Amino acid sequence: MNKLYTNVISGFVLSALVATSAVSAPFEHNLTDQVIVQFNEKNANGVLKARGLSAQINKNLSFVRKTSLGAYVYRLPSMEELPQVKGYITALSAVSGVKHAEADQMMFAIGDLAIPPTEGITGSSQTPIYDLQWHYFESLGGMNVEGGWGQLSSTDPVVNVAVLDTGITAHPDLIGNVVGGTDMISTTFVSNDGDGRDSDPSDPGDWIEQNYCGGGVPAADSSWHGTHVSGTIAAVTNNSSGVAGVGYNLLKVVPVRVLGKCGGYTSDIADGIVWAAVGTDNPNKAKVINMSLGGGGTCSVTYQQAINTAVAAGTTVVVSAGNSNANAANYSPASCDNVISVASTGRTGGKAYYSNYGSVVDFSAPGGDMSTGGANGVLSTLNDGTTTPNTSIYAYYQGTSMAAPHVAAAAGLLYVKKSNVTPAEVEAVLSSSARSFPSDCNQCGTGILDLGSAIAALDGSTPPPPSETVPAAPSNFVITPGNEIADLSWSDQSVNEQAFYIERRKKNRRRWTGFSSVVTTDADVTTYQDSGLDGTYQYRIRSQNNVGVSAWVVSGEIQVSSGSGGGGGECKGNGKKCR
Repeated sequence: MNKLYTNVISGFVLSALVATSAVSAPFEHNLTDQVIVQFNEKNANGVLKARGLSAQINKNLSFVRKTSLGAYVYRLPSMEELPQVKGYITALSAVSGVKHAEADQMMFAIGDLAIPPTEGITGSSQTPIYDLQWHYFESLGGMNVEGGWGQLSSTDPVVNVAVLDTGITAHPDLIGNVVGGTDMISTTFVSNDGDGRDSDPSDPGDWIEQNYCGGGVPAADSSWHGTHVSGTIAAVTNNSSGVAGVGYNLLKVVPVRVLGKCGGYTSDIADGIVWAAVGTDNPNKAKVINMSLGGGGTCSVTYQQAINTAVAAGTTVVVSAGNSNANAANYSPASCDNVISVASTGRTGGKAYYSNYGSVVDFSAPGGDMSTGGANGVLSTLNDGTTTPNTSIYAYYQGTSMAAPHVAAAAGLLYVKKSNVTPAEVEAVLSSSARSFPSDCNQCGTGILDLGSAIAALDGSTPPPPSETVPAAPSNFVITPGNEIADLSWSDQSVNEQAFYIERRKKNRRRWTGFSSVVTTDADVTTYQDSGLDGTYQYRIRSQNNVGVSAWVVSGEIQVSSGSGGGGGECKGNGKKCR
């Protein structure tokens, strides 16, 4: 698969084609070398306790640290398969004075397939890139972000959203909306930054070599997962560059680095939850926590205690349901109580093929489904480094990891509008205001996230119905090549479009140029003749009005016989003309 990088240099967006493979989903291994033990004795000596615990399982356990909620982390001599470690847990649980024991399970980022836009974006205008963020505004699969923005003011208070993830890179379209943060990764084996916990949440990269995490675990490039998630929440908006964040410059991301090489330990993630919500050394406490991460198994005691602590402090916790096309009740933290568990829908509003589902899912949000094309993913900030950070770019990802930050940002904006709203109220408002699924999404919760309806519902009002709706996309888009011309025809599927917008791109030496504008027609036009052509072309069309734009309808490629190029054309149909 080819990737088109969109580089950001000195505030300008430049396009460049780079042939390379797409980033695949992180390999979710089934290994850990740590256990978590809670004692009845609150101030136990962790080192001394290690002796008795080691004897119980005939393994040398070394004391690592005490968690923020008073449990004790111990390390095994080496990584072992989770079922084997759970056998040790059974034995440890039988030790006198042990209140609870569990495997310190590794969790993983839940998102895959980083594909930069195939459109050749040039200049510094934000509009061409925002237009690719269908997940914000399209009527079928979008979240009605503009309906929410219209109810906000630039003078509204700013709210912090903690992103527990791989950390963050210094992306120019994001860094202005980042505040504070921390690195909660306690071991250098995972952290990849030469030390344990510190105050620097920068993402050094999470690439791994083959077998680094254990036998059979394949090599992988860095994911920059936290940068992508953070961009959805808080990319700088209305700055004439790049993408927009749902937060509309009213949300600040507090990056909490909990994932690195091989994933992240449950104990580090749980401490990250507590730090984000109530940490005494955190001057930027979060009203919302986003966790686009997870792993197999039901919610652990360690997770639940940390989540309960955050919620008791008034912080809403949003988690991704998982990408295994399975019952989310069997995944964690999706199955925890007191969280908003988010499934993923695609561009047509139906369940994304990979998304988990089930009774623990509260509702869904756009997470992308690139099985039908790369541009049907979620577009956000990223980096193009395969190992360490390199150039800031924009790229599509798909996953419940991408759905969750849409919800976290929406939750944050509810706090913007009503500072004393409770986590229970946030969940109730977002769930009840979700709109019905336009496509099949069985066991995906109450509906698709709708920001406009949610903000309106917060004070009991009803959002005013738009005077128009987004027009339906045209159909039967056919391109017939001729001598230096191409005849385009389509079927008008809408009664309220104000125009059809057509773009084309050309293949030069096996590589496509970016799509560029050909014509904007009046309403009801159903044909157009493009002239002065020579070579291989592809077209796309969409309908539009004052409310918004339809999805693109893309043609197949055509070959046009010799001509001088440059293009021209004539509109036909019902007497209307080109604009």
